[in-house]
Amino acid sequence: MKQAVLALLCAVALNACAALSMQEPLSVTIADLKPIEVNVLEQRYALKVRLLNPNDIEIAFDGVVFDLEVNDVAFAKGVSNQQSVIPRFGEAVIDVQAVSGLQNILMQINELLKGERTTLTYRIKGRLHTGGFGYTRFDSSGEIAIPAGLRKSGG
Repeated sequence: MKQAVLALLCAVALNACAALSMQEPLSVTIADLKPIEVNVLEQRYALKVRLLNPNDIEIAFDGVVFDLEVNDVAFAKGVSNQQSVIPRFGEAVIDVQAVSGLQNILMQINELLKGERTTLTYRIKGRLHTGGFGYTRFDSSGEIAIPAGLRKSGG
């Protein structure tokens, strides 16, 4: 009898793990980015990050850790102990801060001054901490159009 109960519990646990691992990944986009502090060696940014949950279960989290790349180069890092819930088949916008160093911003300014780009590409990757030892990873990319006034004119 004990073996049958143990086998049933193992089967249920494996089934639950399989169901959780079949979740679709979150879609994460940058809704806004503003400089909030610009110093010689370090810059701080306020970001609004949109989290889209394509799954049939809500995701409650109590912290986020992320890296931001711009044009395939590491740009900024951020952490937050913000708590929120992304509804099933829903979205949430969270406010986070990120920090970058002088070298990161100089590389991006150099790229802009070349004038060859009409967009900036970004990649944001990290994890939402879902309590205890659990987390949900994310890794999304996108593009931001460079306003014509910031581009180098030809000729």
